[in-house]
Amino acid sequence: MISRHGTGRAQGAAGRRVRGGVAVGVALLVLTACGGSSGGGDGKGTGDAKGAAGRAGSAADRTGLTFRPAAGQSAAGLKSAADLMRHRATAMGLRGARVEVAASAITVSARGASRAKLTVLGKQARLDFRPVRGQAPATAKAQCPAAEGPSAEPLTACATNGSDVRYDLGPVAVPGTDVSTARAHLDERSAQGWLVDVTFTAAGARRFAALTAKLAPQAPPANQLAVVLDGTVISAPAVQQELTDGRVQISGGFTRSSAEELAAQLSAGALPVRLRVS
Repeated sequence: MISRHGTGRAQGAAGRRVRGGVAVGVALLVLTACGGSSGGGDGKGTGDAKGAAGRAGSAADRTGLTFRPAAGQSAAGLKSAADLMRHRATAMGLRGARVEVAASAITVSARGASRAKLTVLGKQARLDFRPVRGQAPATAKAQCPAAEGPSAEPLTACATNGSDVRYDLGPVAVPGTDVSTARAHLDERSAQGWLVDVTFTAAGARRFAALTAKLAPQAPPANQLAVVLDGTVISAPAVQQELTDGRVQISGGFTRSSAEELAAQLSAGALPVRLRVS
């Protein structure tokens, strides 16, 4: 299981452990969105008026957002992003959500949804697993912007909780495209709260096993594994042994809503384009 909170301090990060989908003694893996008429007349006018009012009310109940690509994007790229956003909306339980592409933008609307919930649909949600090469205190918030870089190159990124720790990371060892499924569940048995269970593809399981086998014998912080979401480290647990079953958990301070949102993002996959709310 990966603990999302506490990654901000080197000592805390080194103290966490990684637990796979099987029990392994003391070794732990913390990866672990008509009416009728009255009186004269044929009733048609009244019915139409009421129907129109009902439709207007229904439209008024819908929340809408427009997303535009941060950089130029082809129509095919926007269509692909919209398809993934529809999958996310379904996974998040946003019934009747509409995702449409028009005029180089993607519009999203849903009845009874908050703007925050709709915003989640447009997050890129690029997930990568990278080995930690080093870490140091980040003395200023400016040192910790969300960072991105080519998968084959090292990356400097910070923890979710702001300016506590800056991580020097190696190239991507397991990409988010290796995630097969993700689901949220409430861990009542060990009282860890809401978790996100991640299952890798066969290829991803092999890559993850090789990564954990390489990290386990290393001294801290080189035995840590960083989970990077959209350029920010959401967890950096220590690995104590090779993990071969292809299943991990992400935990740490999730609400039901945030766990379900992350699971929906990971299951649908990363958007092929970075979007911003316009």
